[in-house]
Amino acid sequence: MRPSWRVTFLIMAALAVHNIALWKATVVLIGYWSFERLDQWLSKRAKERVIDDETDGWRTDPDNPEYEDNGQLTRVKLSDKEQIMVTRVAELLRRIP
Repeated sequence: MRPSWRVTFLIMAALAVHNIALWKATVVLIGYWSFERLDQWLSKRAKERVIDDETDGWRTDPDNPEYEDNGQLTRVKLSDKEQIMVTRVAELLRRIP
């Protein structure tokens, strides 16, 4: 995702109305773009962490091999075909901005 051009325009308009020096305007725009990029990166990282928590760390239950355990949670173990589908859906979700 890219920084919003509307916000960039509004920042530039506000700086022009207040007669702010060009170097100060540049600092404000670079700061906005930098923090916007940081926010997008943190958001993407949090989304990936949620998906990884849901898909990773599951171990086959030693008492019942049809189930998987992850701490206090238990679920039915997926077959190979279903596991491939879940992995593909997880990859698609990671690509959504």
